[in-house]
Amino acid sequence: MKPSSRPGWQRQAVFVLLALIVVRLLAMALIPLNDTTEARYAEIARKMLETGNWVTLWHDYQIPFWAKPPLSTWLSAAFMGAFGVNELAARLPALLLSVGTVALTASLAAARSGRDAALACVLVLSGGLLFYLAAGTVMTDPALMFSVTLIQTAFWHALAQRSRRWGYAFFVGMGVGLLAKGPVAIVLAAMPIGLWVIARKQWKPLWQHLPWFGGLVVTLLIAAPWYLLAEHRTPGFLNYFIMGEHVSRFLDPGWKGDRYGFAHATPHGMIWPYTVAALLPWSLAMLPWLARQRRRLPALCRDQDGWLLYIALWTLMTLLFFSLSGNIIWPYSMPMLPGFALLFAELWQRADLPQRGRWLPALGLVSAVIALAATAAFVLRPEAVGRSQKRLIDAWQHEQPSSDSQLLYWDRRREFSAEFYSAGRARSSTDSARFEALLHNTTRDYIAVDAKEVAELPPVVRAGFEEVGRFRNMKDVTLLLREHQPPRPAAPATEPLRSPT
Repeated sequence: MKPSSRPGWQRQAVFVLLALIVVRLLAMALIPLNDTTEARYAEIARKMLETGNWVTLWHDYQIPFWAKPPLSTWLSAAFMGAFGVNELAARLPALLLSVGTVALTASLAAARSGRDAALACVLVLSGGLLFYLAAGTVMTDPALMFSVTLIQTAFWHALAQRSRRWGYAFFVGMGVGLLAKGPVAIVLAAMPIGLWVIARKQWKPLWQHLPWFGGLVVTLLIAAPWYLLAEHRTPGFLNYFIMGEHVSRFLDPGWKGDRYGFAHATPHGMIWPYTVAALLPWSLAMLPWLARQRRRLPALCRDQDGWLLYIALWTLMTLLFFSLSGNIIWPYSMPMLPGFALLFAELWQRADLPQRGRWLPALGLVSAVIALAATAAFVLRPEAVGRSQKRLIDAWQHEQPSSDSQLLYWDRRREFSAEFYSAGRARSSTDSARFEALLHNTTRDYIAVDAKEVAELPPVVRAGFEEVGRFRNMKDVTLLLREHQPPRPAAPATEPLRSPT
């Protein structure tokens, strides 16, 4: 391990990291769940907690969710069970998985390149825009990133230190990855590792320092029970998850088989501009620096153990893999973020920048400033910056509806945030008969409808409800309608009193 140069930037870096954590926690607690993605995953976790079914993920009551494995849902449900059903509890697992990713990456940087590189790596990873936004968002990608990082970190430690413990951690990472995102976790880690082994001719150490038999047993013990139980409980899961989500989604742009939404058709290679944005502000700093240092790069890239090649492959292979897909979204670059942070820190140190790198903490603070501004916007002008039904549900709950009262959204899509905040009571439909039936029960019911679609309600329903609030969500305005006081049921008839004869 290289000794630390202990320049003044280190103390500033620590303060920046503390600011990043404080601002992220503040945003997690104050920003409501927004539709569609984050609210949907939070609602799936809430349903898991409500039903007590920890095997099948439920997209809706009686409709299984086959698109993702359960790790993120397990964690969010468990935290909501411990700390209450709220945004912060649902988001905490993503933050903890992200912290675990930072710790693994820092351990690798410290063991190979010293404390300066480790601290720079932590700052680059934690302050990257995509990493920072995802660290505290209810989604599956932080769990995928953690598992890929565990596999790649454990592999290097196992070979470099000849550590049996890290060898087993390698296979634990594969088991966790199968529960986090599925086989894609193993593929994303295997590509850079496999190419590095081929380029460095490391076949013998690969066989000697990884406990293949015992390790694969560990992987199967971690992941196989859930896959078998999930298929047993809802037959058809494995075919949809493996062939649909992993093969068809990857190869078929605009894939029509998505049961829970739609494929995100994008031009091939779109992952690269997405990644440049995901790596802000570091991409803006590193690309010009690489251009200026192009003559020195051959000298900077020389090493004996293949370390730079390893982290370069870790950085690039995820991007090359997803360049072949026509269905991608911005978070798909997350597994390469730790590799990029390691690469950035390594080149930064080799170029002797620790002594004049005071700009590093300042750049690390950019994401915190953006998150703080976003949090302020959500608090002061939530209707202008997000799409969440929390304010409407708060107004509905303020009405103190009875336990058997209904809240129906006149909507062709589901409002997952409404379902989450109403504990599953808010439902969506455009079935006129269902809305007309509200007029014939003995409870005071409620309707939520877009202001532009009020005319679509049956006339008898419009006449039977009154507006009690309107709520703007960016360009849309949703009305909350309350039923006029329903008639009381007629008292049961009684026989007239007869005078005694």
